[in-house]
Amino acid sequence: MSIAALAVIAVAILVLVALAKRIGVAYPIVLVLGGIILGFIPGIPRAELRPDLVFLVFLPPLLYWESVTAPTSGFKEGAAWIFQLAFGLVIATTVAVAFVAHKVDPAMGWPAALVLGAIVSSTDEVAFASIADKLRVPRHLIATIEGESLINDATSLIIYAVAIGAVLGQVFTIGQAFEQLVISVVAAIAIGLIAGGLIVTAWHFTRDDELQPIISLMAPYLAYLPAYHFKVSGVLAVVVTGIFVSRFTPRVLTPRARQRATGFWVTIVFVVNAFIFVLVGMQFHPILTESLSRYSAAHLVWLALAICATVIIVRLLWVFGQALIPFTNEPEHERGKADWAHVSVLAWTGMRGGISLAAALALPLMIGAGRFPQRSLIIFLTSAVLLATLVGQGGTLPWLLRLLRIREDDQDEREERLALSRIARVALIRLAALRKERRVPPPILAALQRHHRSRWREFADAKEGEEYRNRVTSQYRMIERELLGVQREELIRLRDRGKIDNTVMRRITALLDLEDEEVSLLSTTGHTDIDPEK
Repeated sequence: MSIAALAVIAVAILVLVALAKRIGVAYPIVLVLGGIILGFIPGIPRAELRPDLVFLVFLPPLLYWESVTAPTSGFKEGAAWIFQLAFGLVIATTVAVAFVAHKVDPAMGWPAALVLGAIVSSTDEVAFASIADKLRVPRHLIATIEGESLINDATSLIIYAVAIGAVLGQVFTIGQAFEQLVISVVAAIAIGLIAGGLIVTAWHFTRDDELQPIISLMAPYLAYLPAYHFKVSGVLAVVVTGIFVSRFTPRVLTPRARQRATGFWVTIVFVVNAFIFVLVGMQFHPILTESLSRYSAAHLVWLALAICATVIIVRLLWVFGQALIPFTNEPEHERGKADWAHVSVLAWTGMRGGISLAAALALPLMIGAGRFPQRSLIIFLTSAVLLATLVGQGGTLPWLLRLLRIREDDQDEREERLALSRIARVALIRLAALRKERRVPPPILAALQRHHRSRWREFADAKEGEEYRNRVTSQYRMIERELLGVQREELIRLRDRGKIDNTVMRRITALLDLEDEEVSLLSTTGHTDIDPEK
């Protein structure tokens, strides 16, 4: 890819993300649409990226960070749903898409049709996570959708490999495909656990604030590359590594390393996400205009509509059908009855993304003495499904949530209150022990007890603290930030007058920034350090 193309994409990201925030639309949707428009503008540098770079360079860090930050407790609750969606729905979608593609366009043979079905059969966790950031939905729903998206690539990519083998003339059976899937899943889990163990061990013996974040950067590739070498699911290996290391990061990472690593990952994930979505949009024009001239516009539109409808309808039928099965009660059921509003949202969140397009672009140009059959058509139809699900379904998801009156549950808030009250309580118990041991001067003990007693009283009883929080939280937050603001201004004046060096100012500014972050985080739960009894 040329430097000019990179510059165009960088500017496009800045403008389009700003526009998305201004109009209140999830930025992936705006980026894809903006990328499509850029692709049709004459003179814009051609943006091309080798598909293997998407798989090898961009995909591992995105999957790793999403798995590290995923609501893993919800995976356990929704295990039955996740398993059926990640395996059963992928197979059903592959078969249905292949059948429709072959019937609508008989020139597309069954092997090529199965390749298309495999490519568009799995949802994209990266696409959903980017849209979900703007949604307020119950945590168990997000966990089910993310769990499905993180795992179902293993199924679709195995079918993808088998279908390509069929195009190449290789003979396979259902039993062989199933055996390959089982081996791929088991091997990927093993590689992910080994990679996670190595990363945690390296963190344990490397207590350095600068080296630990670098080790975290190596984690996704330490899982993905061996899986790629042994031709098993690299996606699943990275996901397992991310979930594994997330259990140990509170113990083995130093506080400063956690801050640095989090800042790095948030930034790099956003940039890579934005880059992929713009690039996906820019691919649409060359896909549409090259190698498809022998098809009429009407035929392409009809085929695209048929495939998109099949992908969406199969998911709707499968999810609503699955909701009728009693033994998959959790978490979308309660006392044997389905929560149809939640089921509807789950059925509508089948976004496809850059992984599907990368798989389509990775198809070989030639097989033997001829071209890969229907390669350009497969890429075009994959792009159509991506647009229909990402823009169509993703764009209408907020409307569906309002229609069904679905709101974010208070599970996160309840658990935050529990955690804040418990850690304050153990601090008070420890302070009481220190008072008996007379190891700390009374004024220090009194100040610390006042701080932790305030936090414990506020969060130990939700009803008791609610009226107080409503009364003082807004004012407290305003005053705290005003104080932090004047402190920052004084720091700048001291620096400008030559009283302190720029390095000193940066260190003190970092301290004020941490205080500001604490105020922001605790203000979401209504906490202040004012004792309610004063």
